[in-house]
Amino acid sequence: MSVERTRSGRANAAVLIVTVLVLLAGAEAILRLVYQPPIVGSCIRYDPLVGWSLRPGASIQTDMTERGIHNHIDVNSLGLRDREIAVTRTRGRRRILMVGDSIAFGSGLEVGERYSDLLGHDLGGGAEVINAGVPGWGNDQELLFYEQRLRRLKPDVVVLTFTGNNDVVNNALDGALLEGGTKPRFELSADSLVMHPPVPAVKPGAMTRLKGILRRSRLLVFTHRRLERVAYRRTVHQETQHQYTGFESYRHLSHWSVYENPGSEAIESAWKVTEAILARFAADCRADSTRFIVFAMPLKLEVDDAWRDDLVKGTEADASHLDMMKPYQRLSAFCAEHGIEYHYPIDEFRTAAAHGTIYFKKDSHPNVRGNLLAAAYLRRILRPHDTAATPLGQASPAQSGSRPGNTQL
Repeated sequence: MSVERTRSGRANAAVLIVTVLVLLAGAEAILRLVYQPPIVGSCIRYDPLVGWSLRPGASIQTDMTERGIHNHIDVNSLGLRDREIAVTRTRGRRRILMVGDSIAFGSGLEVGERYSDLLGHDLGGGAEVINAGVPGWGNDQELLFYEQRLRRLKPDVVVLTFTGNNDVVNNALDGALLEGGTKPRFELSADSLVMHPPVPAVKPGAMTRLKGILRRSRLLVFTHRRLERVAYRRTVHQETQHQYTGFESYRHLSHWSVYENPGSEAIESAWKVTEAILARFAADCRADSTRFIVFAMPLKLEVDDAWRDDLVKGTEADASHLDMMKPYQRLSAFCAEHGIEYHYPIDEFRTAAAHGTIYFKKDSHPNVRGNLLAAAYLRRILRPHDTAATPLGQASPAQSGSRPGNTQL
């Protein structure tokens, strides 16, 4: 009797499993006909040099409704979000290379709307502007990528887009900020940079391929996005009740750290590493007779006072200890001391923001108008007939410190 029951139970279980598999397969088939999600893959890959990079040949459509961001992403054979670039330069044509994180990459923007694209259009056929921005990168990743893969492009100008509240902190972290393991990290040893290479969370292989297949399942994408929307609505509710605790509050460093006055030992150490990275980047360019520019893009946190004040109210940040100009005063002094050209057009951005939004409403990245502003500013300092508009190491009128007084919250 027990044997019969066991056989019957196994048969029923088998029927149930087959039924579930048939239903799942049917749901997958139906969703493939009626559900066409913008993203069924990723343009990000694990990279043994920099932790993660753009996957050459990737083509996706982003859809982050909750952040108001929708744009198409195509990656060329060099792993850049740009048109195909010939390694060999066109004779008589200046080559300008833009490096940076998601701001340079153009999160939320189409190709043609980013300040690199707009700058290239403004400069005309005499210049070639190449965008090498990658979301989430720190200056350490930008330096390594330039030295190992982009230096061969032999640019005349390198513009490093510095993101104040991200870069210094990111340079001190080795945790997985996106996917595929850790990022590289530098430490200072006797004033020299020592690199800790990235470590993959899972060795590329069968598991990576399986994850790629699962990402393309319409059923899994559909389910995942519904769960994401529920989680997002819950987060919004918590934020409106002021129950969240600030950027990356679980870490010893946060996105407020660079603005804190006085700063912690952790942020001071991160600053020293950041300065050493910039000095090495500048030395690389100097050795190649390449003009090196640190362009600090004014952030929404620094420009939109009302948005920042509202954000502070819902966090544990102490407004009395935040100085929004502190990181730029330090960066300006460092660049002047080391003969590095530096620009921070905070005045231009504040003036423009007073006449209309220059950032996405639900996201802190600059919108098309903000990118037009950045392109116009860079156009003035890169115009062919005045390539030395701002002498190295000297402050331009738009650099930090140009505004009177100490801008604190």
